[in-house]
Amino acid sequence: MPERRCAHTSIRGGRWAVVGALILLLPVGPRPALAETGWISQELTSADRIGLVLDAGSLRVGEAGTDNGASLRKEQGARAVGLATFPEHRLDRATDTIDVRVGSAGDPEDVLAEVRGVRVDGMWTEWHPAPERGGRVTLSDDVTRVQLRVGIDGADTAVTELGVRLPEGTGDMPSAGLPDDLAPQNGPRPDGEGGGGGEGSGEDDDGDPPEGGAGQGDDIPERPFSARLFATRIGLVGGTTANGHVIRPDDHFVALPSRRGLATRGGGEYTVRVCGTGELGPEGKGDTEGHTPRCAYLPVWDVGPWNTTDDHWNADRQSWRDLDRGRPQAQAAYAQGHNGGLDGFGRRVRNPAGIDLADGAFNAGLQLPTNGWVQVDYLWTGEYRHRTEIGTATRRDPVVLRSGPGPEHSTVGLAAHKANVDVICTVTGASATGPQGTDDTWYRIGEDHYVPAVFADGGGDAPVCAEPTEPTEPVEPAEPTEPAEPAEPEGF
Repeated sequence: MPERRCAHTSIRGGRWAVVGALILLLPVGPRPALAETGWISQELTSADRIGLVLDAGSLRVGEAGTDNGASLRKEQGARAVGLATFPEHRLDRATDTIDVRVGSAGDPEDVLAEVRGVRVDGMWTEWHPAPERGGRVTLSDDVTRVQLRVGIDGADTAVTELGVRLPEGTGDMPSAGLPDDLAPQNGPRPDGEGGGGGEGSGEDDDGDPPEGGAGQGDDIPERPFSARLFATRIGLVGGTTANGHVIRPDDHFVALPSRRGLATRGGGEYTVRVCGTGELGPEGKGDTEGHTPRCAYLPVWDVGPWNTTDDHWNADRQSWRDLDRGRPQAQAAYAQGHNGGLDGFGRRVRNPAGIDLADGAFNAGLQLPTNGWVQVDYLWTGEYRHRTEIGTATRRDPVVLRSGPGPEHSTVGLAAHKANVDVICTVTGASATGPQGTDDTWYRIGEDHYVPAVFADGGGDAPVCAEPTEPTEPVEPAEPTEPAEPAEPEGF
């Protein structure tokens, strides 16, 4: 197998290659103070650090470091990396552009800063990475809160200072406080609109939205992008994911081959709905006609498989722009010999995987007998009207999905703790007891997907379903469905 390319390239050249959004990296030298008007200094001590340590007032990779994410197929000898995520900041006004600057010591190519913001519907934009030099990050939406994270590759580089601010007025990038050799640049807005219209694009052949999707009325929320992917099981119990989670045998999360949709440690702001298709193995064999799909709502906690800059769900994708939207590069390499059959690190692609599933999601959520094809909805790419966050008392077990509002209805999957979903409507059903108390309200979060409202934080303002089901008597929770997992799902 070819040597992993990122083991000998910078954080930008291999592991964290970036385009589009812009950030200012100050040159090595005396530490500059954020003295200009409006800068919000990021306290280095306030960050959630993964593989980084504070050393003499700077952030640098610790002795242990981390790897690129437990799901990433990596070669021995790759350099350790670290990640720091800072608290969010509320802005004085809504904006889609943010000025960001980073003070660093060492090679600036070993530093990658990313920024995101909170949209009007309360959801985060994706992380917008930055090239080595610039000054301004352009986001996909107007935001009222922003958050910064920074990655460091290698022990010889440190971050000494971070700051964000609202742009001074509109128009051209202000020159005050910027190095003379930095010309303002305007990166593309990765808004996810339009695109290839090919396989997995979420559009009909004529380019129109699918039936029932956005564009048929102002009262219909925009549907999330959807793609058909080959799913593999992560395993790697005891390893550490790209967002700092230590993998357990019965975990419920996924890995996608880009950091742009990587949730914070323990967060669910980027959630996918994954449904089985009955197509097993790379060839897609199986009884698809008689298949009853199970689905799982899962947060994105790791980066992989195969690639790390392949946000194939975006129309303006970061890498491999010659491919149709919704088609992972690894899938194209395996099936059509794209890039000579190699992934972005020069390795021979042995399967067409575009998503990895943690063991609990693979075994209990979808109940897959082996690797197979799944339908993936990237929920954050749609519009949230009544957002809620799934929560369980154990803070790790999932909630059972039912085809109706009560345990007399069949089990159709699981919703992971911390998964962020949109409540379509509410209905009265069987009484349930959960972290939010005892109540008979159920949330419909997908087609024939219901969860008790007491296992969700938020969403209470959703409308009543048009044809509510008749109330049922309170019953005891049902036993978990087979195959049993070490951790039992909550709810019923």
